[in-house]
Amino acid sequence: MKLSRNYNQRKALVRTQLNALISNGQITTTQSKAKLIKPIVDRLITKAKVGSVHARRQLAAYLASIPSANRLVDVIVPLFADKKSGFTSLTKIKIRKGDGTVVSNLRLLADLPKPVKEEAVKKAKGIKKEEPRAAAKKVKTKK
Repeated sequence: MKLSRNYNQRKALVRTQLNALISNGQITTTQSKAKLIKPIVDRLITKAKVGSVHARRQLAAYLASIPSANRLVDVIVPLFADKKSGFTSLTKIKIRKGDGTVVSNLRLLADLPKPVKEEAVKKAKGIKKEEPRAAAKKVKTKK
């Protein structure tokens, strides 16, 4: 499916949508984009089930994001340990008013834990927020 884009634009679009789906657990997009992304997500989850370093590197290369690949292997795949397929659900939401396009919701069937924000981690560890440094004073020297 071309989606009225050239190869590099399609590749970037798919990567962005995949990374959003992995980080949030669901995305809302047009039905044609969701139909394009759904089998790719299923393939990536199946590849992540292997759990080897090689599979992790392949995922990172495809997604162009190491954190997304790690989240897929460490967080999402254990939730699908007993399933062999059918990791995603595609639901039609509405018809967009401006252009009449069908908008769909693509979501993972497992309930994902919410990602922990850096500030909460630092607060738990007792790390204080970095303060901006004061401007260095210039020292006058005698000649």
